[in-house]
Amino acid sequence: MPLPGRPTRQLQVWPCQSSCRWQVTDDGWLDAAAETLRLFRCAGCGSEWVRTEGWTPVDADGQVPPAVVIDRDG
Repeated sequence: MPLPGRPTRQLQVWPCQSSCRWQVTDDGWLDAAAETLRLFRCAGCGSEWVRTEGWTPVDADGQVPPAVVIDRDG
């Protein structure tokens, strides 16, 4: 279960380094509706993702990580 969200900052977005490996974090993200979402972070560049973003993270091997699929598809 994610920790309480962080409504005071934007998600981190960094240039891709072509070494993407997306992992769920222990942090939660508080969205505009005050729902705590699971926060994912790229081990390569440090960018972050939550399921309400308009894109889906993909690892360097071209695969969407299983935890992302589960979270995204509900």
